[in-house]
Amino acid sequence: MKFFKTAVITVCIIALAAGSVACAAFRKVSLPEERTVLVEPVPEENELRGFKAVDGVGGSRFYISSPKEQSLKTVPVSQFGVDPENEDNTEALNSAFAFCAENSGINLMFDKAVYLVSGALEMKNVTDALINGNGATILYDHGSSLLSLRHCECVKICGLTFEWNWDKIPLSAIARAVNVKGEKNTLDFVFDNPEYAREDMLYAVSQCDPEYVTYGGRGTYIESYDGQNPEVIKSVTKIGDDTLRVVHNGAWAHFGGNSYILRSTAYGGSLIDIYEACRDITLDSLKLYGGTGMGIIVGERSSHFALENIFIGPDPEKDDDHFTSLDADAVHISDSDGCFLIENCDFSRQGDDDVNINSGIGFIHSVSGKTVVFEADGSMNLEPGETAVFRDKNFNLTDITAVAEKCESTQDGLRQVTFSEDLPKSITKGCFLFNRDNTGSNYVIRNNYFHEHRARGLLLQTSDGLVENNVFYKTTHNAIKIIMDINGVWHEGTGADNIVVRNNKFIECSVIGTEIIEVGTHLLDKSNGSYAFTNIRIEDNEFKDICGNLMVVNNVNGFVFKGNTVTLGKAFRNDLGKGRSYFLADCVNVSASDNIFTDASSLSLVHIARSNSPVVWLRVNAAIKRGKDGAK
Repeated sequence: MKFFKTAVITVCIIALAAGSVACAAFRKVSLPEERTVLVEPVPEENELRGFKAVDGVGGSRFYISSPKEQSLKTVPVSQFGVDPENEDNTEALNSAFAFCAENSGINLMFDKAVYLVSGALEMKNVTDALINGNGATILYDHGSSLLSLRHCECVKICGLTFEWNWDKIPLSAIARAVNVKGEKNTLDFVFDNPEYAREDMLYAVSQCDPEYVTYGGRGTYIESYDGQNPEVIKSVTKIGDDTLRVVHNGAWAHFGGNSYILRSTAYGGSLIDIYEACRDITLDSLKLYGGTGMGIIVGERSSHFALENIFIGPDPEKDDDHFTSLDADAVHISDSDGCFLIENCDFSRQGDDDVNINSGIGFIHSVSGKTVVFEADGSMNLEPGETAVFRDKNFNLTDITAVAEKCESTQDGLRQVTFSEDLPKSITKGCFLFNRDNTGSNYVIRNNYFHEHRARGLLLQTSDGLVENNVFYKTTHNAIKIIMDINGVWHEGTGADNIVVRNNKFIECSVIGTEIIEVGTHLLDKSNGSYAFTNIRIEDNEFKDICGNLMVVNNVNGFVFKGNTVTLGKAFRNDLGKGRSYFLADCVNVSASDNIFTDASSLSLVHIARSNSPVVWLRVNAAIKRGKDGAK
């Protein structure tokens, strides 16, 4: 009898809870309004310029201009003293670039040779110029930004190889970690190449696949950045030609028995910067064989640029010993005005993401009348006369805007902006602001190969993006991540609308077990209740050989998963979450149809939906089952 009463009470509680959830679920949420599609006018005729039309998502179109080689005056770099016999060509190359700034319409031509560079190169106020590498190599050891473009317009750089000087500072090494018997918190790193058994190779330690020597174990990942946590290492002693003994604080006790990629640096500058409102910049047929930080950074209101036929990876002639390329992102686009193309590129072996596209956002600490004090990183720029837009504490977009009058930094590292008028009382501590006109939207990423690197494939944090016909292979973390991310160090993403991911191949991605695709918000490691993302479509893609979840999706209004083929495969062990997709609490208007799961033993193994809306759960799973059975 007691058991029966308990069962009845339990059923009633469950029924009440289910009823509450159902009532909440049936509150109607309409789809977001369709965005206005960008269609730029055809550029005017110019004897020095041609242009390329880029057709983007939803019928959008923008144009990227580039110099006409046949209309330019050819000038050899040797005219400025650039010579492969020089110990340092920095000054001579800067003289050549200054000449281009003073004289538009120049085809600056290299001879095919290797040129040593040990300082920063700068192109400023250059217009209508072709920097023709002609197969030349720039061998450099400058640890900060190497080549900066500032206030440039209609410039093309092509046919150059940039190679890091490993003889001066090796970027990475491969070593096996062995716990020392009888010695607590002591670890020996045994190096494959004794030449690299150096104390300065322990800045970053990342687990790798010992068979393929690529970032990430299979289903596991162990990592440490000593440069960010210097208290970890107590001492380092070289005890043999190929062995370093490390005494640590206990944080590395679980490192033993694995192989690692060790790096001497990370985030140490960049190779190419495109800053200060550059426009119509083309980088074509470049080879980036290594660097201490990011490969290409674009920001500070720059727009209309193309990255084409770019190779980022180890020098193929040295890949038996050089297992890494760059030490951070291959491409980082932040605080740009958008309208860009990334096409026919090959990015691999770098220490962070393939492509990170974001616009900065500020987290408000205090509001007093017209003045706001906020926290942000360098990707958030707001100048006097520009307009800020606000999101509330739940990251929901408001209709409140304000024009900046004065912008400055505070003594404690925060930012302060004074607006032309007092702000409404609804804008308080915990709300957000961003630049209305600086959103980094309108981009096309197509026909690229992203593979075998340490972090994520694409971070898509701005609107109006088309991602098509790419191959993603052995990304360590997510292949695609559509997020808003604030963690106290970086403040990225203002919300995104109208992104299409179609006709791509994802093979053995997220090897450490994270989901292949993630959509959601991360506010100090927590999600929020907003619909930060709208109109996201994942269509006609192929997912093959899956380690962990297929997708985790949240904070989205209007998500379509259609016509995709999913093969779990045998590359990774079977796991409870293998191939599943989770739709979390803050998802509405979710649709999945015509998807094919080729080797799933049951529907529950392949796909479940977790949500506070049973309607979403039923709709998604019914559609997936129809797709699996071949029904339309």
